[in-house]
Amino acid sequence: MCGPALPIFAAGLAVAGQGISTISAIHQAQYQRDVALRQADLQRSAGRDAQAETNRAIQDQYRQMAADEGRQRVAAAAGGVGVEFGTAAEAVDSTRLNGSARVADIAMQGAGAVRQTEAGAAFAMGRASAASAQGQTALMSGLVDMGQSVLSGVRQYGAVRARIG
Repeated sequence: MCGPALPIFAAGLAVAGQGISTISAIHQAQYQRDVALRQADLQRSAGRDAQAETNRAIQDQYRQMAADEGRQRVAAAAGGVGVEFGTAAEAVDSTRLNGSARVADIAMQGAGAVRQTEAGAAFAMGRASAASAQGQTALMSGLVDMGQSVLSGVRQYGAVRARIG
């Protein structure tokens, strides 16, 4: 009687082992997905921080331009010169022009930093999607393997049973 039970017992062990392996693979894929989603959130947060820092730097630049222009006006007034024309006007215009160029540079650098974080977030989301697919594939593969083990056990049981009679 022990003979016919052996293939069933072996198939049961094989199915249990494949089930444990499948569950482990699914949990690993879920963990990888969760890590990738967290990384995407961190990248998005870094992008928001980069945008806020860019805005602060631009505001600081405008404040610096206003302070420089104010000092130029005070200096010109102290010398009895107006800033509406001549060298004093050119100095104020130059301050505005250089400041505006610096604002454009700050904005361009900030946009680059934001693009970089968006790319990192998109990459992390791609990894999360791949991990989800990997978990689904592990489930399907595990189910197929378990089914094959059951069928193999049934065939072996039938063969042993036929020999015993």
